[in-house]
Amino acid sequence: MAFVGIVALVAVAFWMLASLCIPSFRYSATDRQLYTIRHQELRDNNTLYTDLFLQSIKANNGYLVLGTSESDYMYGENYYDILNADTTLQCRFSVIAGAGRTACTYFPLIQSNKNIEGLKIIYFINPAYWCNKIAYSNADYFLRYTSYAAMWSAGVGGDKYVDEVIRANRRNVTMSDRSADFLAFYFDKIRRKYYQDLVFAMDPMEFKKTLNFVPPQSEMQKSVPSALPDSSEYNYTYNVSGTFDINSYSLHVNTEPSYRYDELRAMIHLCRERKVDIVFVVGPYNHIAFEKANASELSGFQSVCDNIIALLNEEHANYIDATDISSTAGAFRDWQHHSSYGAYLLYQKIRSYVVEKENR
Repeated sequence: MAFVGIVALVAVAFWMLASLCIPSFRYSATDRQLYTIRHQELRDNNTLYTDLFLQSIKANNGYLVLGTSESDYMYGENYYDILNADTTLQCRFSVIAGAGRTACTYFPLIQSNKNIEGLKIIYFINPAYWCNKIAYSNADYFLRYTSYAAMWSAGVGGDKYVDEVIRANRRNVTMSDRSADFLAFYFDKIRRKYYQDLVFAMDPMEFKKTLNFVPPQSEMQKSVPSALPDSSEYNYTYNVSGTFDINSYSLHVNTEPSYRYDELRAMIHLCRERKVDIVFVVGPYNHIAFEKANASELSGFQSVCDNIIALLNEEHANYIDATDISSTAGAFRDWQHHSSYGAYLLYQKIRSYVVEKENR
């Protein structure tokens, strides 16, 4: 057994040393805009992918949409896909989104990548993240989308708001999770020399197969969801999808923590520091549903939206106010996520901003 252990250690040492001889694979700039980036490459801040992703957006004068679960894929019916299907727009829209993927999870991407300067970002703010326990820094969401090691590598020492948000998230990660994440992060960097740099150097087409490009407009959905939902499939009383159980969960505005405001302010400061051209979308909440089921929450939601807009004004940040969609019938599919019709209404607002910006 001792002999086997020695052989294993020698093999691992040789494997690690041999990886130093493999040059990093680099792919020349693509003339097509990438649509999104794989979760693991973004989480580990794999610069082969992140650099190319950002470079492709800038080279095509495109926009990067960042958001939480409301900005997830909706089978071609979310607002950024409707924007991509609009033949009157010359620019295209890439996206990164996911449940709980709030501003801090994008910090390593913004802090560490050379191609971030001058990037045009549309960041969606969902008032639902001022509710319940998710109004606080959340370690589960943080570790789902952000490697602790990648965040550590990005470091602190810049803007005080950015530093405090980074520290708040670091504090929530247990020592065992930190250790496991560091080991996985650096072990994968060595493995990447083989399954990425060596494999792709031998056949660059294999790398291209891993890329996800913005689809040609000829393949995009022909008819955008501009009509109100059919009453036979929609619960207009609560302004939700007919299949959604209004009693399945609830949202309660949490007015105690300042974390989400601090995180938003940090995002503004970080983008300003890195010369990112960002516009914020202040998203709607389902006013009709809360008015019917839990009217006591309405003042809390309105206060959150007012506070967000006040913060954006205080910081002289660009924003699109979409809160008037809150009271629109047919605009939601549950408590916190817009429907395809709601996506169309968001598309109209964002399109107006983009047209004005591109024609300046």
